[in-house]
Amino acid sequence: MDVPTARYIFQHYDCGGFRAYNGELLMKQRKSGTFQLPFLLFAVIALAVVAIACGSGGDGEVSESDGPIAKIDDTDRIYTADDIKNTTNFKLDDDYDVEGLDDAIAAIYGFYGTDPYARVEYEIRFYADHATAMSTGVDFADEATGANATILKDIQRWDEGLKDRRQCAGNGGHHSGKCDNPKYFDYVVVGNMIMMCQGKDSITSHQACADLMSVVQ
Repeated sequence: MDVPTARYIFQHYDCGGFRAYNGELLMKQRKSGTFQLPFLLFAVIALAVVAIACGSGGDGEVSESDGPIAKIDDTDRIYTADDIKNTTNFKLDDDYDVEGLDDAIAAIYGFYGTDPYARVEYEIRFYADHATAMSTGVDFADEATGANATILKDIQRWDEGLKDRRQCAGNGGHHSGKCDNPKYFDYVVVGNMIMMCQGKDSITSHQACADLMSVVQ
């Protein structure tokens, strides 16, 4: 008795770096009852791997994190400056003029910490939605953070509050050293909000972001 042809087509997928290229496994008809089980099992397993890889990606940004907070959280919540200003132990220092900060609705600078003598500095920028924060805001945030950032007026596209986001780096001697270093080493995107947090590296910056976000209502 003929065994019906079992055909499995693999189309091209690209899911976060996982690629399955066009190909096919064809189970030909046989004249006996012996079915090519190993090939069928391989096809089923391969299809399952592709489905899992694609299904885990989704259409939004990944919100997973190995650190204290996700680098990108695509929550639908729309935050306002008042959400931060009204947070317990947050001290507002400046409400920036956002002219020149493309697509931004608001931007604030302030301090947070349970110990008033050991507060950490923050700059938080607000956009209409998460998509705008990602498409426009992240580029500006990258320019002002990280080891390669140079916080000088002739380099930064948006210079409002420039003095607040830079710090001096000592050279080991009696001189103050360069004063064009970023105060905020890294940032997180939470919904429509980009939060730049003081820190000497990504770990300390992300911890500072996590500390503030943990008390935002």
